[in-house]
Amino acid sequence: MAKLKSISPISRENVSALPVRDLAPAIAYYESVMGFNLLRRDAAAATLQRDGVQLGLVIKLDHKPDQAGSLAFAVDELDALHRELSDRGGRPGEFGIDEWNGKQFRTFFMREDENGYCYCFYCSAEKAPTTSGGA
Repeated sequence: MAKLKSISPISRENVSALPVRDLAPAIAYYESVMGFNLLRRDAAAATLQRDGVQLGLVIKLDHKPDQAGSLAFAVDELDALHRELSDRGGRPGEFGIDEWNGKQFRTFFMREDENGYCYCFYCSAEKAPTTSGGA
């Protein structure tokens, strides 16, 4: 199983307090599709974790999914994560190459519909794919 190595905002989002309209469906998505485990929850917030990467959710009733930001997840095995997310009911996109700060990365993106977040999953482009052909 692929491991998440880190999480960082692409936009102005606070990864410790991502706004969501309702905790229950958001937690269900992160657990069932993205493989996170619930660490704690109260009436207004929750914290989830996968492979040491933590993500916080907070209720914001006026959250607008069409204005939600983006998060980037560094991954050790991009191909394996793509398969895993697809198998779990996610809709990961096509593989691509993106450049940041003069370095190239293999990437794919996936959108979460309930709250509108876009996720970029990436690893170094110098790292060879774990399978031939991709998805």
